[in-house]
Amino acid sequence: MIRMISNPAEKSTRCLKTKGIYICPRCNILYCSLPCYQSELHVNCSEAFYRDCVIEEVKSRETDSHSGRKMNEILQRLQENEDNSDIDSDDGDSIPDLHERLRNVDLDDADSIWEKLTLAERQEFENLLQSGDASQLVALWEPWWLYRKQKILVQDLKMEQDTLHPAYEANCPTVNKNVPPFFKISKTPPAPCVKYNILNVLGAYCYTVRFLNGEHHNMPAEACSILVNLSANLSLNHTYNSAVIAVEAVAHEAINCTWMGASHHCVICMKNDIECILAGPEDSNYSFYLQASLSDIYQLLSEARHSKNTDPNGVKKSGEFTKRFSDNLSTSLVQKDKLRLIIKKLEYYLSWSQDHASEICCQKLQVELNF
Repeated sequence: MIRMISNPAEKSTRCLKTKGIYICPRCNILYCSLPCYQSELHVNCSEAFYRDCVIEEVKSRETDSHSGRKMNEILQRLQENEDNSDIDSDDGDSIPDLHERLRNVDLDDADSIWEKLTLAERQEFENLLQSGDASQLVALWEPWWLYRKQKILVQDLKMEQDTLHPAYEANCPTVNKNVPPFFKISKTPPAPCVKYNILNVLGAYCYTVRFLNGEHHNMPAEACSILVNLSANLSLNHTYNSAVIAVEAVAHEAINCTWMGASHHCVICMKNDIECILAGPEDSNYSFYLQASLSDIYQLLSEARHSKNTDPNGVKKSGEFTKRFSDNLSTSLVQKDKLRLIIKKLEYYLSWSQDHASEICCQKLQVELNF
């Protein structure tokens, strides 16, 4: 994006024809117009297209074959963008472009990709991580819980058949049907704090899934690390006596996590996401999103428990990239013994949601997040 500067004299490198009033976001050279920007001073700037692509893919560090396909798709899209641009990027004896350097590199290996980056590219990667701009390079995932079925006063027979298996169910996590009824799990009525504890877990879940752009199942151990650290109910067995405290507790953890880069907008979005889940896809099936969310958490925890990355001592740190950027998640991975206890808690919450969901569903959260 082009940035206008208020005082061109602050920069020593400027347009030679007239006073430069714009600054290139890549090389910081001043220029006055598009023809000026197309001069030889900016021939290396188009390389940033490829650099940004790798920054996002290395940041995600997915571990399955999907990451390779995703990288190729992004590279192809950015290659087309550069082919359609008017900027001359033929710089002769410059470093080969990133697409060429990554030709025979395993795109699932973050350390191998890191080795192919120049010092300037590595620096920009770190800057983007700190600023959060890397998240702008891929399409944002749209949560399934945002869908709300419209009320139809008159519907044909075909639409009536859809009520048996609503179309929205296909876009949601599978609801766990193997959970026993609540009366078989507990002989005593649930404590009033249970519904607020569940709100705390839901807030952590919504924030985690959005933070990972809907790809939490591609890295279950790391996703569970974020989830558990955001929910004090899961990590420390804290209980809550109000919705306000339960939800604000998640916002507090997110805001105070420096590497997560949470903002006021993020925590407001989390509150709205919880309300959408509590509203359900339709009035006649108001608890479905709640049960789908708890089922997805249960499945994620189970996957993390069987993940080879669950044990922090088992994380390999042989490459430079892994050593420098794995500490945020890898050193705080939830150990298997604790995961087992948390899974038991999720079974309890799932069972509770079958008989007591009406206590929290179909209502607005009276929560003001003061962050």
